[in-house]
Amino acid sequence: MNMRDRLAENIFLRIEDYLERAGHPWPGERQDLYRLAQRIAADDHLPWRMHEERLLERRVLGILEQQQRRLEQHVSRETASIRESIDSIRLKETVTCRFRDKESMGDFAQLIVAGGPSSKAMARGRVETDDFLKNWLLDAVEITILDPFLFKREAPWSDAPETADERAAAEVKYADDLLQVIGKNKNANFIYKGNPGKSDGGPTKVTQGVANRFAARLGEFGIKATFCVVDDLHDRVWMKRDHRARWHACAVGTSRGGVGKRPTYILQMSPEDCAEYFKYVEYLIGTAQKSHERPLDFKRKRARTGP
Repeated sequence: MNMRDRLAENIFLRIEDYLERAGHPWPGERQDLYRLAQRIAADDHLPWRMHEERLLERRVLGILEQQQRRLEQHVSRETASIRESIDSIRLKETVTCRFRDKESMGDFAQLIVAGGPSSKAMARGRVETDDFLKNWLLDAVEITILDPFLFKREAPWSDAPETADERAAAEVKYADDLLQVIGKNKNANFIYKGNPGKSDGGPTKVTQGVANRFAARLGEFGIKATFCVVDDLHDRVWMKRDHRARWHACAVGTSRGGVGKRPTYILQMSPEDCAEYFKYVEYLIGTAQKSHERPLDFKRKRARTGP
């Protein structure tokens, strides 16, 4: 065995021993490691006799770094593949409920608010709802609220009828509370159903006291409003556009006037659902009867048919 072969043997044993002590045993065949040692020994430009230990350590560390990089690349590729698989499953159309047979709905359930026939439960439900929506709208520069009865103040459950003064004060409070939730200095679209015509009948959908108070304080709150009366609307959805021009949405289980009368929910939409729903919102705004001054209390007149 010549000097270079002995050097290669020595390098081979040292590398193997170093990897073993470092907790990174050589993953391949031993002959591959020996061939690596031979290539190192054949490098005539390296002064092995003077710096053998230090240079050997550098070579071994280089090997370990290469292994680490390969491992990180593998983990990155596998993680991306798993994410793509999850997204494909999540976005896949299905006829079954995503919550079926699940113990927890996770982040899909944002808030279950209180409510009930007692005055205490009703007050708690309204406070929970207002607090959540007020905080949720803090970063909004524009909002859109869809609620067929947004400007209708519901009478409380009580055996004793309200006096005129009590009713007027409650209508003012309803409008003031709604303005506090919305906040100041925003563009706002309000989509709701107007009152029926005299010949149509049906329940009142806009309370005049609420509409008057709301319109009187728009300037004070710096709200640039568009009131949109539509004929057909069921969903209760609150939407916001943030400073980065992204739209977000929450589905609310009941109209504002009914919050607190019974337990309900607030669910945040996924970005995909919000984008799809926004197309419907644009259609409603485009076809609605509009005002920029006050909530309209009537609906669009239907075209006459027949003679």
